[in-house]
Amino acid sequence: MSLRILCALLFSLIAQTEQDGHPVPIEEVKLYSEEPYCASSDCGAWVLNVTWRDKFAENNEYEKVSYDIVVLRTEQMTTVHNETIHVMPDKTSYYHWKWTSPIPLQCTSHSVKLRRHNEHDVGEWTPLYTHEGQDINAAKTTIYPRDQVFMVGSNVTFCCIVETDKVPLSKFLNRISNRTYITEPIPYKESDVPNIHCCVEGNSSGSSVFIAYPPDDQNLTCITRNLSSVECHWETGRKTHLHGDKKTSYTLNGRDCKLDNKCVIRAETKQVTKWTLIAKNPLGVKTLTDTADPTHRVWLRAPSDISHDAYARNVSLWWHWNEENYALLPMICQVNLSGRIYNETFNGVGLSSIVLKNLQPFVKYTAQVRCGSLKHFYKWGDWSKITEFSTKEDIPEAVDVWIHYSEQNTSVLWKPLTQQQSHGIITGYEITIENPKDASRKIYKELNTQLCYNITSGNEESDRIIRVSAKNSAGLSPPSTIIIPSYPDNEVDISLISSSNGSFEMSWEEYPYSTCGYVVEWFPTYKKTQCAVEWKKISECDTCAFDSWNQSGAIKEGVRYTVSVYACTDDSPKLLKRSEGYAIEKQPGKVEHLEAKNKGRNVELSWAEVPLEQQNGFIQGYKVITLLSGSETINNMVLIKEPQVNLKLDPGSYTFRVSAFTSGGEGDYAATTMKVENSNDQMITATIVGCSAATLVFIIITVLCHRKRKWLKKLLYPDIPEPKLAGKWITKGIYCTQMTEGYIKCEIQEVHGLEHPAMSESLHGLDLISSNSKVVPAQHFYKNFSESPADVSYCPVEKLTSVIENPSYNMTILDSFDVAQIFDLTLEMQDAYLPAPNFVQNNFVVKDSYKPQSASPTNA
Repeated sequence: MSLRILCALLFSLIAQTEQDGHPVPIEEVKLYSEEPYCASSDCGAWVLNVTWRDKFAENNEYEKVSYDIVVLRTEQMTTVHNETIHVMPDKTSYYHWKWTSPIPLQCTSHSVKLRRHNEHDVGEWTPLYTHEGQDINAAKTTIYPRDQVFMVGSNVTFCCIVETDKVPLSKFLNRISNRTYITEPIPYKESDVPNIHCCVEGNSSGSSVFIAYPPDDQNLTCITRNLSSVECHWETGRKTHLHGDKKTSYTLNGRDCKLDNKCVIRAETKQVTKWTLIAKNPLGVKTLTDTADPTHRVWLRAPSDISHDAYARNVSLWWHWNEENYALLPMICQVNLSGRIYNETFNGVGLSSIVLKNLQPFVKYTAQVRCGSLKHFYKWGDWSKITEFSTKEDIPEAVDVWIHYSEQNTSVLWKPLTQQQSHGIITGYEITIENPKDASRKIYKELNTQLCYNITSGNEESDRIIRVSAKNSAGLSPPSTIIIPSYPDNEVDISLISSSNGSFEMSWEEYPYSTCGYVVEWFPTYKKTQCAVEWKKISECDTCAFDSWNQSGAIKEGVRYTVSVYACTDDSPKLLKRSEGYAIEKQPGKVEHLEAKNKGRNVELSWAEVPLEQQNGFIQGYKVITLLSGSETINNMVLIKEPQVNLKLDPGSYTFRVSAFTSGGEGDYAATTMKVENSNDQMITATIVGCSAATLVFIIITVLCHRKRKWLKKLLYPDIPEPKLAGKWITKGIYCTQMTEGYIKCEIQEVHGLEHPAMSESLHGLDLISSNSKVVPAQHFYKNFSESPADVSYCPVEKLTSVIENPSYNMTILDSFDVAQIFDLTLEMQDAYLPAPNFVQNNFVVKDSYKPQSASPTNA
């Protein structure tokens, strides 16, 4: 192994030199542009192809050969691209390399050089090989690219070649040679219109390009329609936005296709075949293939010339085939009857007629037919043209009969037959009334379009049997029978039924003797007419409930209904339950006869209830609004349930509005106006009540004051306390003074009031203290005093020696006395009064009343 590697290295070194010792050069270098897909030959080339021959690579069998390639703009020698490529040695020694330029190659000349290199050696650069641009010999202003197609989202750079020493205006700002200017890359979206102009003084040039998509066709499918040719279809997918000679072209198995989504070629064989579709436009190529056996891809064409023959309940259809090869083809056919697929398919070889059964009499139909291959069903063929036909009349179906009791009358009612039930035009009805106990009393009536019949109630002794039949041109319908009892039981309690979600529900208990289900009957309670009764028959009682929501159009808003439930028996119907209510309540009507009466400030409003047929729901109450006349300001508002109200208002003019309301809303209001004034009776009553109240309060206060008079006197006018001694009260006092020669001078003082006759005139009512004095021997004084003070004689009052202000008992002594007190007397005061001077003899007692005495003859 090592020997082989060594030999290879030696051979490599030897191969790089010729016999004269020089390296083996790269030969036959050629440059050429790849012309784009455009209408003109000079619209702008972008791809530069480089080919060369290298003999060195012929003998290099064990390693790759590498080349360095450099691309330059020739005039300015600016490198625009360099790349190293690696190729496997080729015995032909020819190599090829492509480079896409960011600008058209016509804008300026481009040069290329290359060299060979490997891990051990780097070769010499080849000389420059140049691809010349149009800026060398252009005779006028020219723009590149032009009339080219670019993919949506591409960035396109335009160049403008001008005359020497000229400068273009607008977007061409970058100069790459003496005569060439380029734009910045311009991005283009799907909706852009890429037109650009290059303007030079005295000359201009413009360019238009196309922004589009490459082919996006999908889902190639090939089928046969006539068993002799193949028709291929495909989906074109996204729009390419190319038209004319630039739009996508198609070939199918090498044959050009004229349409963009369909191509027809002859079926060369009835075996498995492969079809190849090639879609091509300037931006790319898309190839689609499909493989199948044409006999397994049969898509039949539509039948033609359809005819019919109709009866009451079936019709026959015939048609023709325009393809001869269909005559021996097993087929399966399908019918579209009045917009719905008929519930049966039809088989046959070369099928051309069918019969449709179970149709409705007297009905217009439309029919279409299509067929497919039965053996290898691929898909249904095309629909035929529409054919119309009408079935004939047949006898009607039995009518739905019911009875209704109203006061003293009994009515027989039946529902009109629908178009599917009438089987033709109803010309009238036949009604038969039989008495099972008396066949001679059978009554037969023919009615035109009447849907009810009033049976007069009499003193029937037995039940009556009613039979009703409908009639058209084909005959009478089977009779419908119902029994009217001689004594109908219609007495049950009526309850109220509440609505829910715009409907009312009715439920009842299962009746054990029901043999044919139940009947729910309803009619307007207050707007009842003879035939305005609806009913629904319920065959089974799974839930024993009825919901009016399912009765579309039969229940109206704001109408009160009476709903009854009957059990269907072998005899006459049995009433089980009866209720009244509204499915949907609405606003009620206006209240009537609104009246206002007043007694002074008291106002009584009364009105009549809304008429029953105008209530439109259960009346929940009334709204009474009081307004000041001439104003919309609400003075008072009350909600009540009774049709009257008492209001007490201040004097003034008022407007009263009264309206009823239900769960469906508030109705229109009735209004009246009244002036409220004070009455004389009220004024008199108010005066009497006020005076009586004041008198009662005065009496209560007087009684309380009388009972609490002592407390009030003490609180408001307390007694003025009098001074008193510690012992008995003394009103007289003796003041004595020791004199010479054994004599004592004594003074007797008295307190006088305003009423004292001796003092009233001279002192004008002041309380004063008067005194008189005597001089007696001391021994005589002590002797008499010890025996009896009453024997002491006094002289008349000669002068006032002091004055004391009595109101406060704070005695003020006007003259100062220097008198020695004989005894220590203490004057006590009540409450807060000050004590008297402490010179009164507390053991000297005199009488309270003042008695003047004449002076003794010995006083001198």
